[in-house]
Amino acid sequence: MLYFSHASGLVISLAGVFFWHTAGGPLPWLLGPLLAMLAGRLLGLPLASVPYSRELGQAIVGLALGLTFSHEALLRTVAMAPWIALAVTFAFLLAWLAMQMLRRLCPGLDPLTAWLVALPGGASEMTAIGARRGAKSEWIVLGQSLRVLIVVLLYPGAFALFGHSTAPFATTLAPLGSSALPWLLPALALGALLQWRRVPNPWFIGPLLISLVLASSETVTGRLPVGWVELAQLLIGIALGVRFDRQQMLAAPRFVAAFLASLGSLLLLAVAGAGLLAMLAGLPLPLAILALAPGGITEMCLTAKAMGLDVPTIIGFQLCRLVMVLLLAEPLSRRLLTAKDQS
Repeated sequence: MLYFSHASGLVISLAGVFFWHTAGGPLPWLLGPLLAMLAGRLLGLPLASVPYSRELGQAIVGLALGLTFSHEALLRTVAMAPWIALAVTFAFLLAWLAMQMLRRLCPGLDPLTAWLVALPGGASEMTAIGARRGAKSEWIVLGQSLRVLIVVLLYPGAFALFGHSTAPFATTLAPLGSSALPWLLPALALGALLQWRRVPNPWFIGPLLISLVLASSETVTGRLPVGWVELAQLLIGIALGVRFDRQQMLAAPRFVAAFLASLGSLLLLAVAGAGLLAMLAGLPLPLAILALAPGGITEMCLTAKAMGLDVPTIIGFQLCRLVMVLLLAEPLSRRLLTAKDQS
């Protein structure tokens, strides 16, 4: 039965790629399978993703994006450090505002659960903190998954709708050919090591670091062979879509409505902040919007790559925010609980 669920998921996902590509939608290899799997799960179909498919997809994407870090690109990203620090602070402010709105719209929601839902961190990491502190883990998973889903669907679609053209940062690197294959093994080994050490997003960060060092030191120049990134997007799209099921969505309608309202407000504020960042830092507006987008780092970087934007800058903003959120989420959660007990 499990093999049937895996096979059915793959067939439906490939059909989603075909139909999304035919419709002219953006990122067909990512959004096609995501939408197909999401629809199937909400209809109650027994679909499943292949084990470790998301991890493999993240590893390939990490390798591909790290190769965009030329020496000049790395220096350019480091020079953005003050703006990155400001963006991280802004992300925490938005999370606090979203938490307050969530609690107003969903009476009875405890502050810790609302805080861990509002933070732009990974679902597994936020859920683990919530489990240790007595928060509602099922709502944290649902909120974090919905946030990534909506941002991944909304941002590429909005850019396509408003006719964004390819930016001048588009890469024209030659493919690496078979020389790229040996890199995947040490990249996966580093990802496994970081997973063992409980580092967040290890399967993305490990390969990213390997290819970043190789590319920025000019030891290797090039890009992954044709088809690798498309395969990675397919695997990630399947894994994202399979997170949802009909019972989960129907179990907490008031929470879902409150979350969608708070997320809508957060996204509007994030776009407004991106406009200010673009003006002050001299960045292209689409680049600033993706830099501040509260989505998954892998998916936002894939969007930037597809649009021909400066991928290293997006990685700098998104990765630093993710690291700071995961470093500060639990200490701030403890303070939140202490403040609640004192009141």
